[in-house]
Amino acid sequence: MTEFRTPDDIGNRALQHVGQELMGTSGFSENSKNARQIRACYGKLRRAELQRNVWSFAIRRAVVRPIATSTRMLAPALWSPVTTYFRGSIVIDAYGTPWISQQDNNLNFDPLTTTSWEQYFGPLSVSLYDSTTSYSAGELVYTTPGDGTSRVYLSLVNGNADNPATATAWSATTTYALAQVVTYSSVAYMSKIDLNLNQTPSASAADWASGTTYALDALVNGSDGVTYKSLSGGNLGNDPISSPAFWQNQGFLTPWTTSFVGGTGSLKWLQVGGAEFPMGVGLSPANVLYPIASGPTIGDGNRNVFRKPANFLRMAPRDPKAGSVSPLGAPSGLAYPDWNQEGDFVVSRESQPIFLRFVADVVDVRRMHDMFCEGLGARVGLEICEPLTQSSTKLQTIASAYKQFMGEARIVNAIETGSEEPPLDDYLECRL
Repeated sequence: MTEFRTPDDIGNRALQHVGQELMGTSGFSENSKNARQIRACYGKLRRAELQRNVWSFAIRRAVVRPIATSTRMLAPALWSPVTTYFRGSIVIDAYGTPWISQQDNNLNFDPLTTTSWEQYFGPLSVSLYDSTTSYSAGELVYTTPGDGTSRVYLSLVNGNADNPATATAWSATTTYALAQVVTYSSVAYMSKIDLNLNQTPSASAADWASGTTYALDALVNGSDGVTYKSLSGGNLGNDPISSPAFWQNQGFLTPWTTSFVGGTGSLKWLQVGGAEFPMGVGLSPANVLYPIASGPTIGDGNRNVFRKPANFLRMAPRDPKAGSVSPLGAPSGLAYPDWNQEGDFVVSRESQPIFLRFVADVVDVRRMHDMFCEGLGARVGLEICEPLTQSSTKLQTIASAYKQFMGEARIVNAIETGSEEPPLDDYLECRL
């Protein structure tokens, strides 16, 4: 494979610049001087290069709300190869990077090496659900019955005013996805298939049970998701998927089941944590020592604090093609915000949610622009050239290649070059 797919590919590109032997299939873990030198600097330089420019592939957006006394912080557990995760489960890897599961039955798929997980770039603060509030896509809320437990939900749409704990009624004209939950005649059902259209939930066969005696022509759902029909009466203990003498495969998947986990909430929300979930996302107290007031508040004497999103590296221009104006300036343009960055937080007098556009700490090489990989390879080559070759000539050659790659990245718009204009002075603005 010649594409950039893993950190090893970037490391080997650096070795090509230096004129050294490439790493083998063991990659960074290889017991060689080349691998040790690359291993010692790759992660540091990757983050530095991401922060140096506003790379288009690393730009993300997130909505964050001011921290209040009821706010909790996302506390994902460490990923485990023996835990089966649901779609929406959030974990951290060995380096502390958060990931969100993209599929159900997610077992033994390492977030760092498979496509079953995506890096999580959403909010780390979780608000208590408020029925009077409309939520944006990507926001997190939690509900609690008051017994010390909670459920955490992720909004899937903008303008979301649905109660996350209230299930959506089944509709014959709606196409449902795998694992979506609806109610039909006051009973909750979970879809077992994608593209589930006009399949009445109550008509679906129940899951086969080894202790149940089935009559002739009884329908059941096998463990393979297929519907089977009993070929005899008194049918007991015969597994449908391995007993063709007792069961006939009907040739279609069972569309609905009453056996599910994850709650019976609205289809506009995705449950990502709760008592039903395996170890993954959890909640912890906010423990923020400032601002002094509890917040959020609109009082001028208090500034509210907003937790930066997961994998945040640096701010990106809110609108790189728009000019900005001061609050007292002209009636058009992008209003200049009072956001101040302090550690892991943004501090502002704003009391409403703020929409952050930021450069994220992308670790998945498959998501990186090829020109970034070329530039990073040259940058790693600069770092390892001296200890591997002691050649000043090679060092200058690699430095020229690095400069070339970064320049080409701007030409092909891999690096965002637009910037917000500084606000005009109010006095000058009024005289124009």
